[in-house]
Amino acid sequence: MLTRDLTNPFPSIEAACHQFNIDIAVLYALQDVCYLSGRDHHVPKAGNMHLAWEYARDPADHHRFINMLRISPHVFDILVELIEGHAVFQNHSNNSQVPVELQLSVFLYRMGRYGNGASIQDVARIAGCSEGSVENFTGRCLTAIESLHHLFVRKPTAEEKEREKQWIDKHMGFRGLWREGWLMYDGTIVVLSKRPGLNGDAYYTRKANYGLNVQVFHFISKNHFYTFDFRLAIFHLTYALWTIPMG
Repeated sequence: MLTRDLTNPFPSIEAACHQFNIDIAVLYALQDVCYLSGRDHHVPKAGNMHLAWEYARDPADHHRFINMLRISPHVFDILVELIEGHAVFQNHSNNSQVPVELQLSVFLYRMGRYGNGASIQDVARIAGCSEGSVENFTGRCLTAIESLHHLFVRKPTAEEKEREKQWIDKHMGFRGLWREGWLMYDGTIVVLSKRPGLNGDAYYTRKANYGLNVQVFHFISKNHFYTFDFRLAIFHLTYALWTIPMG
């Protein structure tokens, strides 16, 4: 537009103002639709992410829901409730965002895949959306979830520490120094799909793969120490109780 006006000056102020109004209208139209011209080809989309909602209906199918999204339907609903009010899911565009639960499901499905299965193209085909939408959903969900960090990851207060120590005295049958073991730790290996290019050997684990080790501690009074299933003769969940004084 600027080049046009410089090379072809308007004969009058009125003509210039008229063209200026036209240019402004064109710019607003481009801002609303984000495309200079119409698209001749529409990529067919027919995903099967809706199966997750079908699996959520019947507890007998919840394991299939977990296989798809890596969390239970109950936890999924809670997570949606926690993040749906975040500003990242709000916009003032003529094209509103898809529901938060759909964006979260696409994000979780992507995070639960690795290797070729984690490609944006494959995730988009499963979700029935565009590759750009997969990237947008991922970015929005990560932003919203990270905003919850201060609610769940923080240092305990002095009152909370003392309350946990009293719980140890009451329920564990130990007194004295044992009350200092008021935290429980657990860890897991997040397996990587391949050896990292930078300092790759540092990621090699005792299980003969490459991964990241995640360590989490929690108040003992809020969880079980371990759960046995004698029919299978295995531990489902084990926690290491550390007795290192934590102040």
